Amino acid sequence: MRFQELLVFVLSCIVCDFVINSSGARLENNGYRDIVIAINPRVQHDDNLIENVKEIVTAASSYLHNATKQQVYFSDVKILLPKTWSVNSSSVHRSRTESYEKADVVIAEPYLKYGDDPYTLQFGGCGEKGRYIHFTPNFILNNSLTAAYGPKERVFVHEWAHLQWGVFDEYNNQNPFYLSNGTYEATRCSKEIKGRIAECGEKSCRSCDIDSNSRLPKGNCKFYPNKTQTSSSSIMYTTGLSNVVEFCDNETHNPDAPNMQNKMCDYRSTWDVISKSEDFRNNRPPHSGSVIPTFTILQAKDRVLCLVLDTSGSMASENRIIRLRQAAEIFLLQIIEVQSQVGIVTFSSAANVQTRLKVINNDDVRNELVQLLPREATGGTNICAGVQSGFEVLRGDDGATHGDEIVLLTDGEDSGIKNCFQEVEQSGAVIHTIALGPSAAAELEQLSNLTGGLQFSASDNVNTSGLIDAFNALVSGNGDISQQSIQLENSGEFIDKGGRLTGNVSIDKTVGNDTFFVMTWEKEMPGVFVEDPSGHIYNKDFFVSDRTLRTARLKINGTAQTGRWKYSIYNPGTKQVITVTVTSRAADENIPPVTVNVEISEKDSFGGRTIYAEVSQGYLPVVFANVTAIIEYPTGTPVEQNLFDDGLGADIVKNDGIYTKYFHNFSGSGRYNFKVRVEGKEGATKMAIRTGTHAFYIPGYTENGNIQTNPPWPPVNMEDLETDCGDFSRVKSGRTISVPVGTPPVDLPPCKITDLQATIVKNEIELEWTAPGEDYDQGAASRYEMRMSDNLLRLRDNFSTATLVNLTNMNPQPFGLRENVTFVPENTELQNGTTIYFALCAYDKINQSSAMSNIARISVYVPLNAPPKGNNSMWKVVCSVVVVTILVCLIIGIINYVMQRKKSQTYVPE
Repeated sequence: MRFQELLVFVLSCIVCDFVINSSGARLENNGYRDIVIAINPRVQHDDNLIENVKEIVTAASSYLHNATKQQVYFSDVKILLPKTWSVNSSSVHRSRTESYEKADVVIAEPYLKYGDDPYTLQFGGCGEKGRYIHFTPNFILNNSLTAAYGPKERVFVHEWAHLQWGVFDEYNNQNPFYLSNGTYEATRCSKEIKGRIAECGEKSCRSCDIDSNSRLPKGNCKFYPNKTQTSSSSIMYTTGLSNVVEFCDNETHNPDAPNMQNKMCDYRSTWDVISKSEDFRNNRPPHSGSVIPTFTILQAKDRVLCLVLDTSGSMASENRIIRLRQAAEIFLLQIIEVQSQVGIVTFSSAANVQTRLKVINNDDVRNELVQLLPREATGGTNICAGVQSGFEVLRGDDGATHGDEIVLLTDGEDSGIKNCFQEVEQSGAVIHTIALGPSAAAELEQLSNLTGGLQFSASDNVNTSGLIDAFNALVSGNGDISQQSIQLENSGEFIDKGGRLTGNVSIDKTVGNDTFFVMTWEKEMPGVFVEDPSGHIYNKDFFVSDRTLRTARLKINGTAQTGRWKYSIYNPGTKQVITVTVTSRAADENIPPVTVNVEISEKDSFGGRTIYAEVSQGYLPVVFANVTAIIEYPTGTPVEQNLFDDGLGADIVKNDGIYTKYFHNFSGSGRYNFKVRVEGKEGATKMAIRTGTHAFYIPGYTENGNIQTNPPWPPVNMEDLETDCGDFSRVKSGRTISVPVGTPPVDLPPCKITDLQATIVKNEIELEWTAPGEDYDQGAASRYEMRMSDNLLRLRDNFSTATLVNLTNMNPQPFGLRENVTFVPENTELQNGTTIYFALCAYDKINQSSAMSNIARISVYVPLNAPPKGNNSMWKVVCSVVVVTILVCLIIGIINYVMQRKKSQTYVPE
């Protein structure tokens, strides 16, 4: 393979090591182990749900084994029950590092339910693992849905392919038909799936009306596959046909179909993508033994957590010990959930237990814990001593550490941290790490990697709110969003003497309970007031429990008023850092609040990352929000980048509630911390139906030439979805990224163009696309190379040898702007039945090429009510001949008629 082709291939597989799903599912000896299926706490206790899950996964294991040519199956599955379910304790085990938020499969009722479509949340591109599979309880329990989706075990495998191997659907509800060689086809794979295209009502079916311009079926036309098929390769199209037992491979794949699999995976078959994944890369031998999985029933519990806090001498510098107390106080008073158990350990050269576990059942307990936060800093740094004492505290509830949590904060180096790695890994506890300052141990994050914990960092930069962000992100992972604290605002600045920190925060209708405004300062207490939407001023209502803590807190009684709240903080003394933080909880436990989930991809082959922010309300996407990523560098001031949900650049699906942006502006070694600010605007931000990858709802089947329809897909109440989300504010911290010392700077190529479109305008071909950048989606590319062919696969596989389209006079625009070119193809006649395919690459100033774009095509045909384009003179000749012929026939007919009349007349003599 030539270097340029290799480069294109590598870029097309960007972020191949993407690990958003961190539940720990792994492949061992042909069997997938540690699969976690978690039931949402809002689902009512039903033992049938557990039994049905077992039946589905057991049957799915056999189906998966056959579909992958006897190579893999489901070996070990854990079913995680909510803590609220009353179950037989002898058959249920306590969860370890498994949690609802990290599960492979979640079973939950969505907010504003529309049908029971199983789906997989996919953030990344082809070959990248998904986030989770979502089934509704009704889908698991209701056998009548089999007719519409197919056997449930097959649906499970369909979704597993999305999750584990990053393949996409081979149907397309938005483009159900396409033209092929002058005739229309249903969008499907393989093309050998046979059936009828018809429009069916309640009582009968009829032939489809054909659009005179597109030549495609219109109206409510659908493809009804034959109940019995000869083709067996179509798992990612539909799982409702008994013959379908395989994935489309290179022999059966339909590259012409306008579906997501072709778009995202460069027209490769699903089996080609799967067989080249990490799971199959080493020519895995077939498995010939049992494929029946084992099941373990786990149950979540109330949080048991220990704060393990560094008090070494370095914590006295940069105001760190005060900042630690300020952030930890917010966590203890506002974030940690009711009925949680919390202990505190401090460590320097040795560790000290400040308190054993206390149950958070009232505000007095919270305040007692705050008083035990460290005030002094001295000595060395022994991280293992702190962790081991934390384990000792965690054993206080049941003698074990399984499923418990440690929040470990340190600012120091420690050469002995590796000595406790094995103990940490075997503990069954989850360790969340917070690195404070630039010198925290380089190996710190390995503790969270070993246990599935979160990892954060906070620098000593001007913006000091990073530490508060980290503690505020440490909410429970049990899936009960109604009990979680949500951060609405967090900002901090250096304020000069006589200056003010001002701003506003929107409290929307989904939150408002347990609402706090918290202000922190460095030196002298500032003046502060908060104004609610009705104009009421809070200025003497702030409570200061301990002036050495330099924190003032305002709690809003009851449910906070919906609308825009304003704050203003006046600094009367010397220049100092002031921060403001606002948190709240759900206003109604039956209405999920708008939430934000932040993910950062692993680095791609060029060293870049991708920032993802999922904005949703009860599993429904929230679209048209303003989303900004704030990146805190190891040194210097933070930078901001807008994230977009427009289907361009790093974003793979438009308007799916996942806002995305490439990030590659690393300025040196150290830790980079990411957080996201989201603002919803009244009249603009709305909920939407999820349009990503999900199981195909089969409209019906054709059997013996007759169509048998299924009930129509449940209609969407657009009034619900068009209900405006109103003004809202959210701030959510993402994880920390560490850049090792000596990492070279990167020079990135332009990003892949994904929206190339081609149309015929009179006698010309018009092509449009969105401009890529010089470095991914930054700046402007230097030049384009466009080529065309009459064969799609030949264009894909041999781009450089296809016919060149002359774009030498075209100067690329900056990323995001629309490009347009119109030309008349040379040596190619646009006659009826002609199909031409187009693709292009963009190059940067050092001649690095992007991956080849998506492939656009034009098909020439004669519209039903118009002359063929590109051949007007011939059409005129044809029309003239037809008109003359009609006139001649008409004249002859009249003459014959007159002659016949004369012969038949009877004359009466005079």
